[in-house]
Amino acid sequence: MRGFLSGVISGGIVGVLGLGVLSQLAPPPAGRPAPAAEVANVDAPPVTVPEAAPAESPAAAPATVPAAEPAAPEQPDMAEAAPPPTASEAPEAPQRPVEPAAAPDLALAPATEPAAPVQPALPEAGADSDAAPAAAEPPPVPPLTPEEEAMLAPVDGGALPDEIPAHSPLAPEAPAEAETEAPAEPLLDRPQPGLTGTVDGVTTGRLPAIDVAPPADPAATEPDLADDPRPLIRYAMPFDNPAAKPLYAIVLADNGLPGVDRAAIAALPLPVTIALDPAAPDAEEIAGAYRTAGKEVAMLATGLPKGATAADVQVTFAANAATLPQAVAVVDLPQGGFQNDRKLASDVVPVIKDQGRGLVTFDRGLNAADQVARRESVPAAVMFRQIDGEGESVPVMRRYLDRAAFKAAQDGKVVVYGTVAPDTIAALLEWSVEGRAGSVALAPLTAVLAEGQ
Repeated sequence: MRGFLSGVISGGIVGVLGLGVLSQLAPPPAGRPAPAAEVANVDAPPVTVPEAAPAESPAAAPATVPAAEPAAPEQPDMAEAAPPPTASEAPEAPQRPVEPAAAPDLALAPATEPAAPVQPALPEAGADSDAAPAAAEPPPVPPLTPEEEAMLAPVDGGALPDEIPAHSPLAPEAPAEAETEAPAEPLLDRPQPGLTGTVDGVTTGRLPAIDVAPPADPAATEPDLADDPRPLIRYAMPFDNPAAKPLYAIVLADNGLPGVDRAAIAALPLPVTIALDPAAPDAEEIAGAYRTAGKEVAMLATGLPKGATAADVQVTFAANAATLPQAVAVVDLPQGGFQNDRKLASDVVPVIKDQGRGLVTFDRGLNAADQVARRESVPAAVMFRQIDGEGESVPVMRRYLDRAAFKAAQDGKVVVYGTVAPDTIAALLEWSVEGRAGSVALAPLTAVLAEGQ
């Protein structure tokens, strides 16, 4: 029994020694890749693992071939011998997943088992860890072209021109000249003490000069209406219409018959125009009285013979103008006038124009006289109606006056005709107070004639 045990022990020792010799002769087994936590930089160069030292204690060796795998834990010692490079050594190296480096030059050792994995060689401990991988190196700078080298070449100072033009932007700024003080000379336009400005024998002030005219007198610039030869302008009564109301003119015919209270008519508070018969006795004195009271005077177209010719018209109107020189217009007759006789009207209107007067007709028939007057540019007006032609009462005449006011609102002006009968004067006074007189501007006849121009 003792011999058996000693034989077993001896055989075991011999087997262990044989395995140790084989392990020294064979290359080290391929180890497993290092854990990811121990790899500091994936771009570090691969290292090779040195050959493993032989086992010193026979008891530590396993009895079977698979026991050779525990040699892999010795790799951390090799990684400690080569510290990983810091981030400052390769700042531009991109982060890539850890891949085992291929080792084509490593000879594979015969494995004891067919299933043993083959691992690449690790970097040696003495390798330079500062070297960056080829992939992290920046690309080489391309060579410069001849044009770029010429642009970067320093300019020779001798090639510059000797002088830089003054207008060049590279020219240095000229030094600012010191402000020169004006000499203390006396001003020529101011007199100096002791100088009179005159020299004996020299005449001054001979150059032409523009004299400033004194301001003109406004009254002198306005035309003097009294000097106008046209009676329509010269004898027109003043009129003002600040409210721009429709114009309303009233013409009263005075045939010169006795028994008329002309003083009451002249005192009317209305700007009426009195149409006088130039053939009436004392026509000139009556016209003067009305003019003195501030009333305008017109002449009735009386005295024309039946079938009058142009010569008859000239003689008749010359006589009428001599009797009533202050008449501003010619008023046709309500009945038997010349306005509807075109031939006679064509002879009368030019005479009225030559005398400088206006023409007033009635709104009857074709009114050829008004047509000729407008063609000859003679101031003309048409009567709206006669308020007392058929013996109307005062209320009726007031109603006619109101209708005329409505017509004035439509056309902007109107002219009514009446006589100097007492009822007509009473109707005018009542209407001016109670009627629609406030809606119009009571005006003299000349204002309406001027409005038509």
